[in-house]
Amino acid sequence: MSTAGRDVRELRGQIRHWRRGRVDTSLVEAFTDAYVVIFSAIVLGAMAVSVIVNLRVGATGSCTALSCLDARDALGWLFGLGAAALVLAVARLLGPMLVSPAVGTWLLTTPLDRTTLVRGRLALSAVAGAVAAATVAAVGATLSGYPAPVVGWFTGVFAAGGVLLVGVATVAQARRHPAVRVLSWLLGGALWVGLVLVAVDAVPSTLRAPTAPRLVLALVVVGSLAVLALVAAYRDLRLIGRDRLVSGGALLPGLSGALASLDLTLLYDILVSRHWRARSSVRVVRGRGTGTSALVWREVVRLRRSPQVLVALAGSLVLPYLAATLGLGHAMLLVVTLTGFVAGVGLLTSLRVLSRTASLLRCFPLPASAVRWACLGVPGGVLVLWGAAATPAVHDAVGGAWADSVATALACGLVVATSAVRWMTSRPPDYRLPLITSPMGAVPTSLYFSVLRGFDVLLLGTVPLLVAPTTNGAAVSAALMAAVLSFLVSRP
Repeated sequence: MSTAGRDVRELRGQIRHWRRGRVDTSLVEAFTDAYVVIFSAIVLGAMAVSVIVNLRVGATGSCTALSCLDARDALGWLFGLGAAALVLAVARLLGPMLVSPAVGTWLLTTPLDRTTLVRGRLALSAVAGAVAAATVAAVGATLSGYPAPVVGWFTGVFAAGGVLLVGVATVAQARRHPAVRVLSWLLGGALWVGLVLVAVDAVPSTLRAPTAPRLVLALVVVGSLAVLALVAAYRDLRLIGRDRLVSGGALLPGLSGALASLDLTLLYDILVSRHWRARSSVRVVRGRGTGTSALVWREVVRLRRSPQVLVALAGSLVLPYLAATLGLGHAMLLVVTLTGFVAGVGLLTSLRVLSRTASLLRCFPLPASAVRWACLGVPGGVLVLWGAAATPAVHDAVGGAWADSVATALACGLVVATSAVRWMTSRPPDYRLPLITSPMGAVPTSLYFSVLRGFDVLLLGTVPLLVAPTTNGAAVSAALMAAVLSFLVSRP
């Protein structure tokens, strides 16, 4: 063993000895917690596998049209591209190489070889990337109805692809190169093009069901590239700066805390804060107007500063048309509202700031409701227009007169805007309420219901459209959303 490796091992041994001397959890308690986690993971995994298999069986019997069969064959590739984009996005967010703040303070400040300190984390990141990509790809291949050997080879190809992407992201992190950002946009663009091809029923033969020999060849090629990428990443570990290693590790406690408290809006706040800290500065724009018109202009400026939100919202419009191609019927309306809700919450950042910082809201020389309405005007109008852009897909899915389809699509846009406002203006759990016992300690009764915020309003507005996708159903949904929106905006 080299001198650097021996020094690192001795230092880690000292830290391990210090930690073990201050352990306050018995071995029996640790095994009990591990048993609960493993048993829960097995049960939830079995339930997920059962649901996926049943969906495959149901899709096999109901999918008989040629366009539906082509879309089903391409589903596996779309899931695979989505898995690759997901792995690259998480790697870009967290590093992919990261260390905890304690390791960054105790170990990275010592005059030791950085490669020896963090090489184990490279292996963990590669395994995590392989597992994540393989899981998503296996789900897509199963839903596509591929034979069992093809599913296995298909999963292996994308598992190797996950390792390759982790290696590339590590090299880019070490050399401070924007390759990961460019590759993320390329993968997102390829996924969007694939969705468009499926939606317009123009799936090429190369996107249809793959064969086992081709997948074996692809596995050999991708696996070789993954090995080369890991070797290059290992050699570049010494170049990664301490600031870049600690930044990802500092993000994990906040994310885990938000997930532990089931506060998804807090998770969103952490990610937005990291995004704007990375940009560090913006170009100053002079304000216009007075009163509420000045706030409306600031929303226009905010959209100009974050065009990626509008790009993502426009790109997500392909999903309703894809759902119409798959023949989901009235259920396609749920796809419209859910897609718009997920893609459109980023437009309402100002409402999130006002709901989290009540003192800022009181600084305006206007009533609180007037400030909220002004901040909602531009994003709400964009979401309603997004719903109107889905009118042809709604008409293909539900049929009827065009007037009913237009009214239904506009109502879907209003549902999206209202559910996004509900999610963005949600308040943190109130610990003054009565507490209940849970595996993670005493929690308030409102904690578990906080996950449903936004989705409850979405279902409330979508149900009348599912029952009657006509002008009358749209009127009922719009009336419900108007009442909910008025309550959310006017409450103190």
